[in-house]
Amino acid sequence: MKKNIINIIILLLTVFSYSQNTKYFEAEYNIYYNTDIPQTRKAKLQIDKVNKQSIFIIGKTNESDSKSSVSATDNGLNYTIKYEDLDRFIEMDFGNLKIHSKETHRGKTYYVQDTISTLNWDLRYNDEKKIGSLLCKKATTDYRGRKYTAWYALEIPLAYGPYKFHGLPGLIASISDSSNTFIWTIVSYKLKSVKPDFKNDEKLKPLISAQKYYSEIRYPLGSEKESIFQSKLPKGIKLISATSDAHIRKGVEIKFEWEEEIRED
Repeated sequence: MKKNIINIIILLLTVFSYSQNTKYFEAEYNIYYNTDIPQTRKAKLQIDKVNKQSIFIIGKTNESDSKSSVSATDNGLNYTIKYEDLDRFIEMDFGNLKIHSKETHRGKTYYVQDTISTLNWDLRYNDEKKIGSLLCKKATTDYRGRKYTAWYALEIPLAYGPYKFHGLPGLIASISDSSNTFIWTIVSYKLKSVKPDFKNDEKLKPLISAQKYYSEIRYPLGSEKESIFQSKLPKGIKLISATSDAHIRKGVEIKFEWEEEIRED
């Protein structure tokens, strides 16, 4: 009993310390993409608690380049297109409810402006588990077409997490979608004395909307997608047919609020 009381006091002191003294904070994560081309990446989440900002910096894969493999037939020959691997970032400004991100698609870089969405977390779970030294509690939510299970640490009362996830009463230590296609897991964390290196908005040009990026670039309609693919093929090679799953969305975000608005209209 006495030991339990001491542990509770230590936990409360830790929470108080983070609440009162944390100005800048950094956590490192491993990201696992169990996609058609599996990847492992390292990332850093840097937080400015005072100004309610965060930046999630996603590094390159462990390989020298990232491959996107798409096949076209011409006299029995198959072609594989390779795209250079680039780092990315997701910067969130909770004061203005804005997200600025650097996205890469088919070897090109885009700067995208999005809006911070309210995530409706279900906290009605008694499940607990340890991630490293952190005792974490379970929560679930839906975000843009996928269902997620998160594990958050109350001893670090910062309502931030990897990617665009946020809004829990503790730092998100791990989160994954229901198919385990995308997994983010914390590796380490520490207080920082230096402000995160947030990006200068003036340098993020041209800045396009999330709706434009996802509707016209990331997930174009069938005919647009075929045109984009055709433009990437060697000269003289014609696309005969697209694969049957070409319409399937395979990214982290696959369903969007503006599509619902269009359907309602």
